[in-house]
Amino acid sequence: MSDHISVYQVAMIQMASEFLNRSANLDKAEAKIREAAQCGAKLICLPESFDLGYDGTQIPDMMAAAQDENGETLRRMSGLARELKVHILAPTFLRTPSGVENRAFLLDDEGILLGGYSKTHPVGDERKYLVRGREYPVFDTKLGKLGITICYDACFPETSRILTLKGAQVMLVPAAWRGNFYFKEWWDLNLACRALDNLMYVAAVNMTGPTGEQYFAGKSQLCSPIGEVLCTCGVKEENILLGEIDLDCVRKEREFNTVLEDRHPEDYFLLSRP
Repeated sequence: MSDHISVYQVAMIQMASEFLNRSANLDKAEAKIREAAQCGAKLICLPESFDLGYDGTQIPDMMAAAQDENGETLRRMSGLARELKVHILAPTFLRTPSGVENRAFLLDDEGILLGGYSKTHPVGDERKYLVRGREYPVFDTKLGKLGITICYDACFPETSRILTLKGAQVMLVPAAWRGNFYFKEWWDLNLACRALDNLMYVAAVNMTGPTGEQYFAGKSQLCSPIGEVLCTCGVKEENILLGEIDLDCVRKEREFNTVLEDRHPEDYFLLSRP
């Protein structure tokens, strides 16, 4: 796409979602999307399963509430994207003929569904019940080449490297990342490393609030192509985090830093073995 916007604002909507209350969660998301658009955001990202909330101990209940692409969640997000002239990342549980996927959809500023990414590394009970993704699409948009991973996927450097090799300049990471144990620190380190490894922006948007006896880590953030945290949220706050993406920074960093050119894939055969 030739008419890229080189510099633009991305909004990461860190929100608490009420478990299985799609109507209330969509109302809250819509209000925050409208506010982010008024602040000038061109790309607005929502957390993993923002419309249903997330409880890893109740995956079958989430699956029962899953919708297909014609469901209320995507219809409403498409209408907002078209009305507000913004791109929206809308993650939800998707019902398909072969089962339910944890999928993040990308809508352009005309409300057109560009496609989506299904979580390739399910975690916990997701492994028992969900159909995992096996593809790593990169979307050529007005806002550059965008890739997506979901939550636990960020723990695997292979995911972001595949996106980079396919041209991604920005990786979007919607998540329902828990805050227990050392997980908050793990979140920070993973995101910075994925950005620096691949000389790309990483825009990560996480849930906040409690989930059963646990809580989400918050800390939505934008990392630069050198792994610098440009902006971040706290753990417990609901917030619209705004950050600037400058695609020229990706180009300049990849010209200066030759880490991608200096790879030796002929030596990496072990990485593709089970």
